[in-house]
Amino acid sequence: MFEHEHPLNLTDLWSEEENEDYEEDKEENEDEVDAKQDFRCLCSRCHEEINWFHRYYYSCSTCSDFSIHKFCAELPDRLEDICEVGHTLGFYLFNDDWWCDICDKLGKPGELLYRCDICDFKVDANCATKALQKNIIHHPSHRHPLVRIPRQFLGECDACGEEHKGLFYHCPTCPSSYFIHSDCAFLPKKLQIQHTTNDIFSHIHPLTLAYSFPKTDQESKRYPRCRVCRHGFSSSSHLWLYKCEKCRYYTHLDCATSPDKMIKNYDDVEHPDLLHLPFPDPSYSLLKHLFFKESGTETHEVSHQHPLILEDSRISYHDPTKRIETLCNGCLRPITSGPVYVCSNEEGDEHCNFVLHEWCSRLPTELKDHPRHPRHPLILHSKVIGKFFGVFACDLCGLYCNGFAYCCVKCDYYMDVNCAFVPKEITHNSHPNHLLTLNSSRRSFICHTCDYIK
Repeated sequence: MFEHEHPLNLTDLWSEEENEDYEEDKEENEDEVDAKQDFRCLCSRCHEEINWFHRYYYSCSTCSDFSIHKFCAELPDRLEDICEVGHTLGFYLFNDDWWCDICDKLGKPGELLYRCDICDFKVDANCATKALQKNIIHHPSHRHPLVRIPRQFLGECDACGEEHKGLFYHCPTCPSSYFIHSDCAFLPKKLQIQHTTNDIFSHIHPLTLAYSFPKTDQESKRYPRCRVCRHGFSSSSHLWLYKCEKCRYYTHLDCATSPDKMIKNYDDVEHPDLLHLPFPDPSYSLLKHLFFKESGTETHEVSHQHPLILEDSRISYHDPTKRIETLCNGCLRPITSGPVYVCSNEEGDEHCNFVLHEWCSRLPTELKDHPRHPRHPLILHSKVIGKFFGVFACDLCGLYCNGFAYCCVKCDYYMDVNCAFVPKEITHNSHPNHLLTLNSSRRSFICHTCDYIK
């Protein structure tokens, strides 16, 4: 045991992780656990970093600047696998000057060293510690210390299930071998997927490294697809993954940490009017994008019993915080800015609160050869005739609506104005570089390159 003039206290950086109530109290303990995972200080013996993967270290309550790896404090009397020819080294205390055969530094009389009696190979305690310490880690995925295999080889990693070539850590204690590749062993505990994939993929919450599939999904047999590659997960529950603690968002290890950009599968020149979603402003809509003050687009006469007046600032705009609800009678979206058309009888005896986005007044009165109903023209109606309060079910999205509609009376076919102009192809920030094509049967967009569904 390493000697120090004051008593040393042993600290376990994983103490909160092993608490039985940790899962229930993880919201309260999260900051403390994160602080321990980010812990860094220098060992006073080997002068290397002490961090979370070392797990244990000793510190002096009297000397505020003294900390030492538990490993360094408990160096063994004999060492193997350090000498270049494979001899065992013993612990010695020399009374003369000597040279370390690893770092070539001069050792002073009275300093501890390891020496081979056969070939006189000498190593100071710091170099011996560094050589040994690189070989052993405490990993939260396993209850025993893991030892690094000194030779590189090709093998299957028990963390990701993939075949790797390189350095592996294994458990010499367990009868069934446990091997994890060094790349997987030191993956970050938490990450933002947009940072690790060069903004190719994004998620609002951080992803946490999990060392097995969530038990709830195991028990219910619900294995969702990876949100990056859209492929399923192995039925083996011990494989690691990244998951969101707040929603059912899961990714494979390599999918969450791959910085490679996906190949773009379209040419901008061939798609000059391609929409890139989402819009930067939540109040911006598809109809505004298409018809707001568009050159060559005329304002059409809207069927309403009273004259309409164009206003820019007189009305009270939609504001949920003030309990003000102002919705467009055409698209039924909130009105948050002008210009808008309001009914001239707004303050009259008959009080009419009809209000319309300026761009909704520019909607074409007829749609010919619409891809969802090419047989007959679709006519714009401000109120669907023959429906109670003008309420109809949109034949595209299936939702009920009482706003403006494109109708085919012959076929009893109705289309909400918002759905009528949904483009056939888009790109989206959550899946950039690939075109997403409208999948009518599922009312969603699908990427035909990698089967991503939005």
